[in-house]
Amino acid sequence: MPGTVTINTDFLLFDLDGTLVNSNEAVEATWHDVIKAHNENQKGLPPLDPVTFLKSSHGSRTSEIFKRYFPYFASSTEDINNFEQGIVTNYGHFAKPVNGSTELLEQINKNHHEQWAIVTSGTFKLAHGWVEKVFPSVTKPTVFITANDVNDGKPNPEGYLKAFHTLVKSKKGTPEEKQAIVFEDAPTGIKAGVNGKFVVVGIATTFSKQVLLDAGATYVIEDLSQVRLINDHKGSIEISLKVL
Repeated sequence: MPGTVTINTDFLLFDLDGTLVNSNEAVEATWHDVIKAHNENQKGLPPLDPVTFLKSSHGSRTSEIFKRYFPYFASSTEDINNFEQGIVTNYGHFAKPVNGSTELLEQINKNHHEQWAIVTSGTFKLAHGWVEKVFPSVTKPTVFITANDVNDGKPNPEGYLKAFHTLVKSKKGTPEEKQAIVFEDAPTGIKAGVNGKFVVVGIATTFSKQVLLDAGATYVIEDLSQVRLINDHKGSIEISLKVL
């Protein structure tokens, strides 16, 4: 039901693309280039429909997309890093902060700098490139998990669990004593948060409210301008959400 809800938590875990950074136009432009080249020279593989492809690829690691759709691509760590760096280099001018993200992160950093993390399917170069380009005034979180830090990508919860346990350790607590909220824009990422047994807030920047709820989101909001940090002191974090 639409309205406002208040939640207390210890940590905030953010996806990056589509959640903090509106990079969809840049990412999609890159994949359109790739699909066009693929369809012109399929190497014995079936042609790809861009719309169908993008629906299934959002939130997935590039290495997994290459393996599934473009097995003939070189896919070493260096190859993936260079491919993703090209997204920023070629189409980075399309990227911008998700509405409300800069203000929220600056607020969080004031008293909760060691209580938030970024968990992304992007590689180290891509993820840090986006943050440096789009959020020049925001100090990066102490915990920043990228595709290079996990064995299994979303919907596997490995990335979120790794971030959570690292944050818990820094606060000298136990996982049983602490809680976290995951912010995600894609069904794949929402499922990762659900699989990690976290409260998941879906951001309706890429997919509709119903798609996010069907994926398991606890709440859905329009964007991060609908999140308000209530308390302004160190310790637990209290936020309010204006839900759709």
